[in-house]
Amino acid sequence: MAIMPLQMLAGAAKEYSEEMDAKKQQAADILLAQQKYLMESGIAKLTAIKKGRKESQARIDKAKSFEFDSKAALALEMSGELDSVITRLTKIKEADGKDVDGQSVARMSQAILENVPPEKLAQAMEYAIDSGAAEEVTAEKLINAIFSATTSEELGLVSQSVSDISGGEGLPSVGPFGLNLLSLTELGEERTQKARNLIEDRLKDSLGRTLTPNGYVFDEPTEANRIIEKALDYYVERRGDPLLQVDIADVTSEISQKLDSLIQQNINLNTIANDYDFSMNPSDFNPNPQPTGPQPTGPNNSTTTPSNQSDEQTINDNNLG
Repeated sequence: MAIMPLQMLAGAAKEYSEEMDAKKQQAADILLAQQKYLMESGIAKLTAIKKGRKESQARIDKAKSFEFDSKAALALEMSGELDSVITRLTKIKEADGKDVDGQSVARMSQAILENVPPEKLAQAMEYAIDSGAAEEVTAEKLINAIFSATTSEELGLVSQSVSDISGGEGLPSVGPFGLNLLSLTELGEERTQKARNLIEDRLKDSLGRTLTPNGYVFDEPTEANRIIEKALDYYVERRGDPLLQVDIADVTSEISQKLDSLIQQNINLNTIANDYDFSMNPSDFNPNPQPTGPQPTGPNNSTTTPSNQSDEQTINDNNLG
């Protein structure tokens, strides 16, 4: 009868041992599942970062192939506008079958560099050189850390490292430049003529015209056409502004308003045609500028003109008397 308690005790010990083994196996399975999850999610993050950097560099290289300044291309990538610029340039070259205007690209590059904070550009250039390699968690380090963890506590620290993976500081961001992508497209003769016709149609009433059986004629054709040409020059200049902040269609309204303002000031068309520049605010235009430099002196306000004769000639002339 005394053997029964020992048998019971042995059975309980075996059951306990089997339960502990089951718990250990369960813990090992959980740890393995956590390791697998962290490895997959961590590698996925690192892969996405690498892919993002590769795509970013590809966009910058593409912009440089269109003759963009490398720093300007980097700044555009920081603003998030580089992709749309490349799309526009590609359309011009491939869909429209035209060459990209190098001067327009150079103007846009210059405008960008003049409007990006120097400290942000310096940070971006530093990042572009080393890609944050000194700071980033590499795949090899991540895998070693994951499978070196033998407890849930150690794995928790690795989990935090995976959560913190973000590619380092990455490129600093800047606000959008508000680029005028139309400035990258050459106007061409046909479009220039259409623009001129549009401007003439907008200004014709203000310039004064007379209807005839064959249409209308300007009352002062020379002055009217000169004003239209100057307005067209201003339109083309504004259209080529890389940072134009208004719709190009609004430029014709601006031109019309400026002309009307000058006419309301009783400034004649001849003065406008010869002296006014549409880039000027009408309120700043002075149609009667004051003369500058020395004023006339002498009798009857006439300017005395010095003699061109030499002293020797003057003496000889006096001797002839």
